[in-house]
Amino acid sequence: MQRVSDIQVTVPDQRSKGCAQGRSGRPGGERPVGPVLIDLDELRSRAQAQHPGDDVPSPRFLPELGRLAEAVNSEAGLTAQGAAAVRERLVSALEQQTRLAALAQEAPETAATHIRNPVFISGLPGSGASMLQNLLVEHPSVDSPTLWEMLYPVSPGAGSPGRRMLIGQARAHVEASRHPVRHRTVGRFREATRPGGCHQLLANAFQSPVSGMYLRIPEYVRELEAADLTAAYAFHREQLQAITSRIPVASLVLRAPFHAARVDDLLRVYPDARIIRVHRDPAALVTITAGLSAGLRRTTSSRVAPKEVGREWADHIERHLARTSQAGRRLGPDRLLDVRHADLVAAPAATVRRVLQFIGVEPTPAVLDNVECLARATAAPTPNAHRFQADDFGLSTDELRERFASHIETYAL
Repeated sequence: MQRVSDIQVTVPDQRSKGCAQGRSGRPGGERPVGPVLIDLDELRSRAQAQHPGDDVPSPRFLPELGRLAEAVNSEAGLTAQGAAAVRERLVSALEQQTRLAALAQEAPETAATHIRNPVFISGLPGSGASMLQNLLVEHPSVDSPTLWEMLYPVSPGAGSPGRRMLIGQARAHVEASRHPVRHRTVGRFREATRPGGCHQLLANAFQSPVSGMYLRIPEYVRELEAADLTAAYAFHREQLQAITSRIPVASLVLRAPFHAARVDDLLRVYPDARIIRVHRDPAALVTITAGLSAGLRRTTSSRVAPKEVGREWADHIERHLARTSQAGRRLGPDRLLDVRHADLVAAPAATVRRVLQFIGVEPTPAVLDNVECLARATAAPTPNAHRFQADDFGLSTDELRERFASHIETYAL
């Protein structure tokens, strides 16, 4: 097995390929850097510092970490700042593993926390999945872990200074991820104390498909599509137990973009789960996803070519939707619900009522009134906002709609 201390995030010099300042479009013109060592001893020292006097267990998912690092080495084209950011993400994931192992020793009853009939919302960026999740938690019997809890699943109790510090760090994380796509009509619900996506729990096992949003690692993303993520979802559950053991909830709603294509892996770990798929015209989804990905990658990489990003996500989303449709055929109407973005926007209360009935929660007039108010507030136009355009990424909306014609017809998009 490859040791973490043997892994180097080595980024080849791209100056001869026209990626220096003035040609790559990279703000600041940062050049790719030499080796950045991810040292196992250092990671263990940092983890041990969180729990002095305790034995820190060996990190989990080292082969997966090795494959991710190799992909970053060969594909990502990181700048100095980007390499540091990736390193911190990997360190953070290992630290979360250490904290979870410590919790298992200190509070073994956490592993018995029952997660009953969880609901997984799956929708690509711009589909309305985040909006639906946020509208659902207006009901007092529905809950979703917040973004800061997803980032730090093992955290101090309410009112502690440590908890406030973690929320502050999550706010900084939100601001950093929001900056590259400022003035765009996306991410309106992305706040530290609002429901967050659970893809971060998979990232702590180094197996989150969302990694491809932030990093230029297309071959790794394709490899991950074919991988068995059952162990990653089992670790997802362990972290979720740590979160929900603090605040038990009646109906737990989770969200991530790519769950619907991983239904088989997910159901091995959550056999009583229910799936909600949020659909939108794939031409819009490809454009929005490419726009978000290009913006986020520019914060770490010198290799961001908009047309390449557009082709990459058009291909990825085509494969994703094909797998999603195939997986959905194995679920009955009591386990799978399809929601259209157009319905969610045009009739939010009626759509939420339908979803609440699907998950077995009684809608109330007060909740539906709150849903309407929140939906109207978020629908207000953002000053100076600009929408992503398909031709920004070498794409054509008409050609995308023709390419995805079968999917559009199936779901009346």
